Amino acid sequence: MAVTIDQVTSQKFASVLYLLSQQQGSKMASRVRNESVQSAELAYFDTLAEDDDTTQKTGRHQGTSISEAEFGRRRVIPYPWTNKKALDKEDLDRMLPDPRSPVAMNQVRSLGRKKDDLLITAALGSASIGKAGGSSVDFKDESVSINGDGTVTTLGTLAAVATVADISLEKILLMMRIFNQEDVDPDIPKHWMVTPKAIEDMLNITELTSSDYNTLKALQRGNFEETFAGFNFFWSNRVTKDAATETAYRSIAWAQDGLILASIGDISTRIEEAERLDYAWVLFSKMDLGAVRMEGVKVHECLNQVA
Repeated sequence: MAVTIDQVTSQKFASVLYLLSQQQGSKMASRVRNESVQSAELAYFDTLAEDDDTTQKTGRHQGTSISEAEFGRRRVIPYPWTNKKALDKEDLDRMLPDPRSPVAMNQVRSLGRKKDDLLITAALGSASIGKAGGSSVDFKDESVSINGDGTVTTLGTLAAVATVADISLEKILLMMRIFNQEDVDPDIPKHWMVTPKAIEDMLNITELTSSDYNTLKALQRGNFEETFAGFNFFWSNRVTKDAATETAYRSIAWAQDGLILASIGDISTRIEEAERLDYAWVLFSKMDLGAVRMEGVKVHECLNQVA
């Protein structure tokens, strides 16, 4: 029987595993206050409110009235977060590329994305307060936000989605005013996490892209990696939608020390053979951390249109 060409041609298999498109770790962790928790199952962070009890002395030998300093406390509980994969030894013997390093890298990136989810939940959720952290305060009760139509909420009210518009220069300047009216120190870095659509909308705002108002470096990169109106803008696909209608994205603006990421242990990975699994390779990645909103006046949301 004759041998045809398809029986003798060889196939070339790639020697490299290519990781598919994904967010490569945390985008928020480097933009918040990071704290280490040592030998404890939870941590408390104390606060001191502003002091406005300075009074004029009007007479000689006059005693100054005594007042109490206003202290506060926030609690954060770090939890272990894990990711575990097993690679069968027989499968590895039949593969040209060694998948152990790419699989471990994938785990690390997954844990990094989990950091962002924890920080988003902490920013917009309730925060444990009080001496032992037994009470809580909701986001709406200590922070004002920007409604979908560009107006400002009052304390105790969540941002409304009755009318939702795109991000705009007016919304950006209004957010800047909110931080300034709360006396947030201008030297504290301020970040604003928006969606890719918001970046597209911002690139259509003349004041953000024209050399008459700004440098063109950010436009050339297709992103706002430089500060505009006091904010460091960056995009993320992990921005959540409003729970009621899902017609608005809840973009978050915050001062760097307004959110805390507290870690007992940061991301670590172990790769080892397991005898009980017939010497399969086990890849285990772990981190032990939690997050908390430290101060409401330093964390605000702005609703922007989904489509």
